[in-house]
Amino acid sequence: MAGMPAKKRNVAVALVGLTMGLLISRYLFTPIEQFRLHSPEGNHTAVVTSYRLWSLIEMLSYPTENKPARVEIRDSQGRSLGSMPVPRIAMARQLKWIEHGAHIRLVGTWNFHDGFYAYWNDDQTRMNMHSIN
Repeated sequence: MAGMPAKKRNVAVALVGLTMGLLISRYLFTPIEQFRLHSPEGNHTAVVTSYRLWSLIEMLSYPTENKPARVEIRDSQGRSLGSMPVPRIAMARQLKWIEHGAHIRLVGTWNFHDGFYAYWNDDQTRMNMHSIN
């Protein structure tokens, strides 16, 4: 780069910086599995994930149970029956298996029998409803 004109050098540095930024962002915002909760019958599994970023922040004294997470329920063949965000991973641990589904208090519900799941938006003013495909 020493013999390169200043304009080309600046473009090259900007491209390298942009590439590094994208790679770091992708790394930090990759979900990693935290734990699984199995239904009593064994035919459904709730998989709880959180972004890698929160694990790094956790090392800086951010309590584990306070980090945001996502809960996805899968059937026995591994098919997704929907996922929803939870504001704190501690809330994901409170998932209860109910007849024909699952429920997380103050977050949302899956109804396998009727084929839908629903969860509250961030400010608890509206339910987001989705079909289980």
